[in-house]
Amino acid sequence: MGYKEACAHLEALGVDAMKHMSPSLERIEAICTALDHPERGIPAIHITGTNGKTSTARIATSLLAAAGLNVGTYTSPHLGSVNERIAFNGASISDDEFGEVFDHIQPYLEVVEGNLGERLSYFEVLTAMFFLWATEKPVDVLVVEVGLGGRWDATNVILAPVAVITNIALDHTALLGTDRATIAREKSGIIKPGAQVITGELSPDALGVITEEAEAVEANVSVIQRDFGATENTLAIGGRYLTLFTSNGTYDEMFLPLHGDHQGDNAAMALEAVTRFLPSRAFEEALVAEGLATATVDGRLETVRLASGSEAAVVLDVAHNPEGMSALVSSLIEAFPFERVLVVVGILEDKDHAGMLTELARLNAHLVVTKARSSRSVGPSELARAAEALGLTTEVIEDVGAAVSRAIAIAQPGDLVCVTGSHYVVGEARSVLRR
Repeated sequence: MGYKEACAHLEALGVDAMKHMSPSLERIEAICTALDHPERGIPAIHITGTNGKTSTARIATSLLAAAGLNVGTYTSPHLGSVNERIAFNGASISDDEFGEVFDHIQPYLEVVEGNLGERLSYFEVLTAMFFLWATEKPVDVLVVEVGLGGRWDATNVILAPVAVITNIALDHTALLGTDRATIAREKSGIIKPGAQVITGELSPDALGVITEEAEAVEANVSVIQRDFGATENTLAIGGRYLTLFTSNGTYDEMFLPLHGDHQGDNAAMALEAVTRFLPSRAFEEALVAEGLATATVDGRLETVRLASGSEAAVVLDVAHNPEGMSALVSSLIEAFPFERVLVVVGILEDKDHAGMLTELARLNAHLVVTKARSSRSVGPSELARAAEALGLTTEVIEDVGAAVSRAIAIAQPGDLVCVTGSHYVVGEARSVLRR
């Protein structure tokens, strides 16, 4: 059938449909059984948490590749193309490969769905495709990001010896729970017996749950600032200078080409996860330096310099909850000189948009309020009213591309343009800016 047919099949399933399905591993287990369990053949690092999952996954991938391993990485959601979700040593799967994997899996899907009497979700199909692709590639190690939650996520059929829980915050509360302890228990569902658990969470209630869940299956927990972390995390041109310590050593003056203080924590978690994954491997400073220096994460304080027509710098960031927006605002203040920020913002309706806008109110900002091409987007007029109630000046332009063009057009010397609020908005903006 090929790539176009594969994408059409996935789009027909609907990317958000899984949020309305009963939590279950039955469907993904059925397709994995039909495929002779490709998810069991390759060891993995499994990553969950509220924020920082993709960054941690990408940094871990870069470190493992620097160590000479072939790495299959699975992340979500994508910004521009579904291919981004499946990567080999950091490079997205090609259209031809994607189509070939779908062609391979399709007859198995038909049989399994017939037996179950229901269709697999968009995410379940992609997850099964990833496992099959990784086995056939082949790769040496998987780095797998959870799609949503943990315990009932389709990725949770793997038996990963290393589990990472980046942090716990209030997001997807209708599905995961309305307090940190409940969300922590859901995310701790990825911890397998005897696993090494790496976490950046420090709040006593959430950390207590993670520790309790780990102890129940005789897993070991390593906590940031206690067992690993960054002793130096300072601003550098184009990123951060880090001094990191792990359970296996200390690494001085490492350069990470990513903006934001929080990326130092993500790098520390990634390095500790890789260290625990390969306990007998000595990671020399040169190897760690190479792995960190080559890490890239699109849409996370990503800077775009316009080719012509404007001197304004554009920053893209997928912050989509109050904690993520707080980190974005702090990072903009630290890393970018500006007098005013022109913020192109669109938010999905299941997010805490009041909390996110409260963080943006810390800036001298003018908002160009927009909406992504998603039925779950908050109406721009409603979002603008909430922003104005916080003292922010706003204007409404519903099309993301037009909103980005407007922000760039009105930017004055000393202004910074920032696009944020959701993966969907940043993805559409990236597409426009790249054209």
